[in-house]
Amino acid sequence: MDQPPTRPLRVGVSGTGYIARGLIELLQPMGDRFEVVIVLTRRAVADVAPVPGNLPVTDNLDQFLTACDMVVECSGAVDGARVVVEAAIAAEKQIVTLNAEFQMALGAAFRDYPNITEAQGDQPGSIAALDEEGRQMGVEPVVYGSQKGFLALTPSKEDMVYWSERQGISLPAVTSFTDGTKVQIEQALVAECLGGTIAQNGLIGPKTGTLAEGGLELAARAAELGEVISDYALVAGGRGELFIVARHASPPEQLQYYKLGGGEFYIIERPFHLGHFEIPITMIRMAEGRGPLMKHSRKPELTVGTIAKTALPKGLPVTQAAGSFEFRGEAMRLTDAPDAVPIGLMEHCVLREALEPGQVVKWSDVDLSKDASVALWKATNL
Repeated sequence: MDQPPTRPLRVGVSGTGYIARGLIELLQPMGDRFEVVIVLTRRAVADVAPVPGNLPVTDNLDQFLTACDMVVECSGAVDGARVVVEAAIAAEKQIVTLNAEFQMALGAAFRDYPNITEAQGDQPGSIAALDEEGRQMGVEPVVYGSQKGFLALTPSKEDMVYWSERQGISLPAVTSFTDGTKVQIEQALVAECLGGTIAQNGLIGPKTGTLAEGGLELAARAAELGEVISDYALVAGGRGELFIVARHASPPEQLQYYKLGGGEFYIIERPFHLGHFEIPITMIRMAEGRGPLMKHSRKPELTVGTIAKTALPKGLPVTQAAGSFEFRGEAMRLTDAPDAVPIGLMEHCVLREALEPGQVVKWSDVDLSKDASVALWKATNL
């Protein structure tokens, strides 16, 4: 007897930016499996440009959750994502995020909910997928890494506006990529979710001619520490490669035959990560009940603290620190910086104290208005 057709999973997308729009376009031909039915925005609906397919856009969270079975949160916000995730959990929805900022800041608070995960697409999820595949082949990771092609801790606004317009992505996103905030968040999240740590505050980020050189340099440091580390290699001209430096119990000549090298360490790399194009892989995983790709540690050991890029006056209002020209983020051990404000929580606050360039922002330096997110972070991390 023929089985009745299974209706497609109804998907709600939280966010209206580059990733969200790309994902909606990608899913529309997949109507047999996924049907994007509604889009959630934190802005006034009238201010949102039409989304692909002229899908309904709402700022009403209840309406959004009633319409969908699975939530894909890709807004890039932290406090806004928290509100969506808490409500989605209460409504027993499946949740897929492409939001490393949210996951690094608050993901530990939601780790016990079985139906939430970060997706493949950005470095953390794609490294997690590579790790899962590698472990099935007997790989023993030593370094979880990503390639970064450029870094400027204090980029000019003129340059960032140019690249934002040229690449068609937001100014904060371009700035966060360039000043290193994004890679610091991503690699700290990888460490927390995959059981690693960082070799030093701010990461190492060796500047090398090839990815292999950078990976082996990081592996030597990991061997010295006796711990698995998460970091990046600064290699010009790359394509956003992801890599794992690992040991393997098999005879070296077997791995050398497959061009993985013949030494103590072997590099497994993936030559790209593909943003929204990879999100459906994780959506399918969750729809099939195969569990989260990434699960945050129960008791975090790392944070991404906020550092002033320039001298800043007392009383300065701050809308968002990540991707700004006033602040950047740096991965830190919580034991080294228990008073550092996570950059993901520096949304809509005011400086209580003047700051000097390079100064780590402490809780006593700011008045934070996002009390619920701050309280959740402190309850989970301290």
